[in-house]
Amino acid sequence: MASEPLDPAVHARAVPRLDANQPIPLVAPTRVAFLGRTERGPLNEPVALASYDDYRRVFGNHCAFSFVPLAVQHFFQHGGQTAIVVRVANRALRSGLEIPAGDEILRLQARQPGAREYLRVSIDYDRVEDDERRFNLVVQRVTRPGSQLIEDQEFFQRLSIEPADERYVAAVLEGSELVRLAGPVPSCRPDATRAQRPGDPIPYLDMTSAGTDGDELTDYDIVGSNKEGTGLFALDREQFDLLCIPPPPGRDLGSTSFLAAERYCERRRAILIWDPPWSWSSVDSALLGIRQSTLAGRNAVTYFPRVRPRGDFARYPSGMPACGAVAGILARGDRSGAWRAAAGADSLLRANLAPLIDVAPKQAAMLRTLGVNTFVRAEAGNFALTGNACLGGDRPSQALDRRRLVLFVLNAIERHTRWALAVPAATAAAELERQIWIFFTRLHQQGALGERPPNRAFFVHVADVDGVLAVRLGFAPPGADELLAYELRYSGDEIAVRPCAAETSHAPRFQSGAP
Repeated sequence: MASEPLDPAVHARAVPRLDANQPIPLVAPTRVAFLGRTERGPLNEPVALASYDDYRRVFGNHCAFSFVPLAVQHFFQHGGQTAIVVRVANRALRSGLEIPAGDEILRLQARQPGAREYLRVSIDYDRVEDDERRFNLVVQRVTRPGSQLIEDQEFFQRLSIEPADERYVAAVLEGSELVRLAGPVPSCRPDATRAQRPGDPIPYLDMTSAGTDGDELTDYDIVGSNKEGTGLFALDREQFDLLCIPPPPGRDLGSTSFLAAERYCERRRAILIWDPPWSWSSVDSALLGIRQSTLAGRNAVTYFPRVRPRGDFARYPSGMPACGAVAGILARGDRSGAWRAAAGADSLLRANLAPLIDVAPKQAAMLRTLGVNTFVRAEAGNFALTGNACLGGDRPSQALDRRRLVLFVLNAIERHTRWALAVPAATAAAELERQIWIFFTRLHQQGALGERPPNRAFFVHVADVDGVLAVRLGFAPPGADELLAYELRYSGDEIAVRPCAAETSHAPRFQSGAP
């Protein structure tokens, strides 16, 4: 049996307090992570979003250098509920502001880099006129230089240039979402930005240097640093089920990105949705490309072809990546169980999207045998995502629904039995076994474990091993020749998961009937 990675400490994140009386849910909202360049927003910081409007407020709108905004929009349009976005940049620069302070300058920078961080500031002494160490600061983000349309603003009152003061400007600006200090604090307070005539609006100081969006991302930017929590590793702070890394227009991501992302997904028990190369512009090129490709993995899926807006051939002549639409389709279908392949209305393309090219049924079948899921024409002029394969083949052991069932089961048990970490092992053992047994029983009743009788479809055994809870469990996905078995150890604040042999000597206390 292929090895399942050990569950690292990253899975020990805090979750809501649970107990043995709460059943492990059979359905949970699918969380989809998106990683790449955006118009603006925090760098290497995962942000959970519930709508595309949320995305625009944090990361801006569509931009010519990235398909991330469209991918997120497609995800929500296809039924997705939670997106986690990580902005990554390559040598992007921050805009700068210089505020006169007597003979000195108070230098500020945009908190985040980017060419669309259009900031301006004003200084006044309202209610602090007599205190020469204090001032008030207003920071605004506008839609473009010279515009009066304000997107965001912050007020900082009674700031001080004294380090010992609780309103010391350097300390207070650490909490700003728009600016940060970019140099030493001057010895006198900044000059007020006064109106030329009484009654005129207070003028603002515009940026003295513009930010930049940086260069195209490299594999190193996407992979990031485990130590620094950048790139992929920024997601260590979030739970997610699917991962999308949309490629930029006309440029493929490297194999290094794929290998790192697929292995990261395996470690995090998630699925990577990998967009096809831009060279796959026809069925023949896709067939040739997948046959020659060295990219494969049980925690990755791909599709063909890319998509475009219906009736609009001029825009996106090479199509758009459809990872967001695929993620939305999977998330929509997950509402009836993550172990069920997308089918029927749940598999249809929405948002006025259509495949870039028509794929005949015979061609689609050939692609699916090579592990490429395919958009094909369905009834009433619709298009549906067909196929159920992980990248690299459609053998039963590589079926997407089977792999997602395994990941769902392990994730659900790990996330919803953490209560046992806070209870003495001897006390928790029986209740933990009962909770997991009920979970498998309900899954079996829903058809997730095939047609085997319960005593052959799963087993659960929990033991107290020197004060450490050890759970041995096994279950049989539909079509499996044998049970897949795992051991979970509850120690400290972590739950470690590893595969093990389904030994009959570890027969379960609960197999069939009521526990």
